[in-house]
Amino acid sequence: MLIWIEVFATLLREIARALLVPLRLLLYLPARHHWRRAAREVLDTVAHETPPPVDEALAQFFAKAAPVRGDRPHLFLSAGEASGEGHAERLLRALGDDVRCTAFGGHRLAAAGADVRVQLSEHAVMGVFGVFRQLPLILGAVASYLRVLRNDRPDLVVLVDYPGLHVVLAKLAKRRRIPVLHYVAPQYWAWGPWRMRRYRRAVDATLTILPFETAFFRRFRIPAAYVGHPLLDGLASPPAIPAALARDDRPLLVLLPGSRKGEIGKNLPGLLRTAAAIRAAHGDLRVVLPHENPARTPLISALLAAAGAVEVEHHSGPLGPWLDRARLVLAKSGTGSLAACLHGAPTVIVYQLVGWLATLGYHNILSVPWIAAANLIAGHQVVPEHCFAGDDGWDRVRQSALALWPDGPERDAVLSDLAEVRRRLGEGGATARTAAIVRRFLGLLPTSAPARLEEAST
Repeated sequence: MLIWIEVFATLLREIARALLVPLRLLLYLPARHHWRRAAREVLDTVAHETPPPVDEALAQFFAKAAPVRGDRPHLFLSAGEASGEGHAERLLRALGDDVRCTAFGGHRLAAAGADVRVQLSEHAVMGVFGVFRQLPLILGAVASYLRVLRNDRPDLVVLVDYPGLHVVLAKLAKRRRIPVLHYVAPQYWAWGPWRMRRYRRAVDATLTILPFETAFFRRFRIPAAYVGHPLLDGLASPPAIPAALARDDRPLLVLLPGSRKGEIGKNLPGLLRTAAAIRAAHGDLRVVLPHENPARTPLISALLAAAGAVEVEHHSGPLGPWLDRARLVLAKSGTGSLAACLHGAPTVIVYQLVGWLATLGYHNILSVPWIAAANLIAGHQVVPEHCFAGDDGWDRVRQSALALWPDGPERDAVLSDLAEVRRRLGEGGATARTAAIVRRFLGLLPTSAPARLEEAST
């Protein structure tokens, strides 16, 4: 009964916070130019700074380590969606049998040896309406989490991405003086930086996957370390080339409409029109829509059939081989678009806004000058990006795509800049570095371990 009282008290607090969002936005608007200047300063200077070593950056976090309570350290690990579960699974496999893990996630974490209490990543919740639709699941997850904190107290809570619910879980752990590490820091530096204060009270440290992010978090006195981007690990061990790719050597145009159902339905029609324009201007080429989630195949097939796009190939499986061969990629802003850039493929990035609220937010709340990770990493526009509402923006997308398809100075400049973006991200090994940080905190690294965790993870 006491657990459910705390669950509903937490729910009421979060509802009150949601109701205060319009007021917070109004208070933020007069200061938005200040935040934009601060973001611009960070992006301009971070490329010339050497980040502090991980031991130094996370000194406050490591100081909170305490002797473990059982024979093996007890780790609570949570992932709220498919991409986060991939990061969590790799982390748990890197830790191996040295830890006992209770988790929220899905079948991948279960296969890695976690005791999965709630299938959270199988029911990823996005947006206000998504929260209401999945409210029983969320309330049940919070209750299950509180039981774990009470009956089987973890030595460390590691939350992967998914900041909405995870910040709530972090605060519940902090009230019980259980240390919290957040892996894949939230993009508060881009949208609503006023949330940094609450985040600072919720977590003990955060691990970033983009090099400029740590400077933002350190400005708010949040211990933060850059561990590298997990996409780099995939580049180091590429999957086999699918037979469908090898059998056709025509120039390749790749379409990445997004990973969620709503994104695919919103972006795919415009991407198909742009692909048709490129085909009309440049003759015979191959248009491919690869997707990593086979559950999206029925939706994609239905949309392609409805558009009469019989020439567009849809393949499920890893994106990497297709991106390696792509002459051009048209991608919705997100992980897929950064993956395309890291594979060295010239990319046109789109983000279609839906509704007046999203449009208002883009023009008044966004504090960084670009939405594409490649542009933010470089500190200037490397690849064209188009954020728009309505169909008019697709005209600009088409113009950018037609300019980048042929050889010439514009394409050469993009290729050169993408090589610099790849260099700035550094080496792979994000999972190994994160595992070394967790091991250090849990006392699993020997006392003679190297002074720098960068060395311990190699």
